[in-house]
Amino acid sequence: MEELKVWIEGKKKVPKCVAIYDKLFKMINEGHFDDEGKLPSEPILAKLMGVSRMTLRQAIALLKEDGIIKNIQGKGNFLIKDAKPIKKGLENLQHPVYSGIADDIDEVELEFKIVPPTDYTDKVLARKTAAVVFVDRWYKILGKTVAYTLSILPIETITDNQINLADKDTLVEYLESLVYKKPNHSKLRLGFSQSVNFVSSKYSFGKEKKSFLLEEAIYIRKDKILVHNKHYIPIENSQIIIERK
Repeated sequence: MEELKVWIEGKKKVPKCVAIYDKLFKMINEGHFDDEGKLPSEPILAKLMGVSRMTLRQAIALLKEDGIIKNIQGKGNFLIKDAKPIKKGLENLQHPVYSGIADDIDEVELEFKIVPPTDYTDKVLARKTAAVVFVDRWYKILGKTVAYTLSILPIETITDNQINLADKDTLVEYLESLVYKKPNHSKLRLGFSQSVNFVSSKYSFGKEKKSFLLEEAIYIRKDKILVHNKHYIPIENSQIIIERK
């Protein structure tokens, strides 16, 4: 209560990074940056604001958190213009990578392998199976990998749904769309991971070490798992929304 009183009476100074955030926010709204929406480089912007680069980075981090700017690796910081509204969030039964990425994914690369079951696969699938299919999917925008999914399927999911593994498109269609049709349902656990760049061994992606990890089990019945997914979305690419009513 005393802390709140200090703030109300104006006795506590606003952190410098918040003051710089406010200045940058005003400049953005007044159209002070170039037509491409690119912010000046950190040294130039820090000098313009009259602050250290560390303070500037803190202000920029707040702008990123609020969805006002984004960083494009090797190019700099850009304004997010005309952000597309998210029609559905994680509360809906659909592929969570498409809900969790701010921009439109334009390519999905897929590889798979069939292997004998292990104690681990028995555990995550909650049953024993004759064989297991591991499926890797890399999600890309303009050639850049922005998310990764590892799927584990019992071989019975393949045979029961007549999926032709010789045709990768049918496997993609099942994993991206058909498996999310009712009466199927899923359980989704949201966490964090720092292992995406060695789990997704084919491609390294994500400038930041930490990614959202969405671990998902998709069921046909209460106790029958069709697919176990681990979705990795680097924080810098993510837009996680859950609509609550």
